[in-house]
Amino acid sequence: MYLEKIDVVKLSKIVLAHLSIMDYEQHRGYSSVQLIFPMKIQANGTKHKDRISEQELRLLFIEEFKEIYKEFFYSIETPTIFKHSFGKLYEDIKSDGSGQSASIDMCIFKRVSDRYHRILNIEFKSKNPQIKGIGKDVLKLIAEEHNGAFIHLLDNSNKGTLCNVNETGVFNKFHHSFSRFQGNWINEHKSIQLIIISLKQKIIIHRKIKKSDLKNLKSIFFIESGCGNIEDVKGNGWMTETIIKE
Repeated sequence: MYLEKIDVVKLSKIVLAHLSIMDYEQHRGYSSVQLIFPMKIQANGTKHKDRISEQELRLLFIEEFKEIYKEFFYSIETPTIFKHSFGKLYEDIKSDGSGQSASIDMCIFKRVSDRYHRILNIEFKSKNPQIKGIGKDVLKLIAEEHNGAFIHLLDNSNKGTLCNVNETGVFNKFHHSFSRFQGNWINEHKSIQLIIISLKQKIIIHRKIKKSDLKNLKSIFFIESGCGNIEDVKGNGWMTETIIKE
C-alpha cells in the first residue's frame, strides 16, 4: 500500500535530473547545483578520476523525499529486525537467527497516533560492486517484513556492468542473490522495487519483485538471453523512464 503511495521511481527520476547537471571537482563548470562530484586520487597518486557513488544518490533522494512527503518520517542506517552474519566472502552470508542486526540505508515510517511504523526499507548502491555487496543488501530487503526498494546508480551501462555471459554484471549478481536467499522471503504480501539508473545515458529502468516472481528470476534478469546495456532491457516486467538529453 505505502510503496505505491511513496513513488520511489518518481523520486529517482528527480534525483537523476539533479545528478545529470552536477559539476565535477576536476572539471570546470557553472552548475547552480551546490553538490558536486569530488575527485578521487589513485593510491599511487598518478591518476585522478571522478568519484561517483551512492553517497550523492542517497543525499539527493533524502532531500527530495523530505520536500515531497512531509507526512512521513525517516531514519538512516536503521538496524534490521532480523539478525545476519556476513563474514568475509559472499559464501559466508547467512540469516539464521545468529549474528547481529545489520543496517538499512534508509527506512521510511508512517506515524499513527504516537507510534511510528516501518513501511519501506531502501538500499542504495553504485557502480558494479562485488557480489557480496549486492547479496547482503538483497538479503536484508528480503528478510525484513516490510516493502523494500533497491536503487542502483551506474555511471554508464554496457555488457560489462549490466548483464553478460561471464556473470559479472549487476543483473547477474541480482539473479544469484535473489535465487540464493529466496527462502528468507516470508511475507507474501510485500514487494521489492528494483531501480537501476544510468547517469550517462539518463535512463532509469524499474521493476517490482514479488515472492511469486522468484520462480522466474532467469527471465526477469535476462540470464539466458543476455541484455547488453540498459537500453536493451525491454519486457519481462521492466519499465523505462528517460529524462531529456541535452
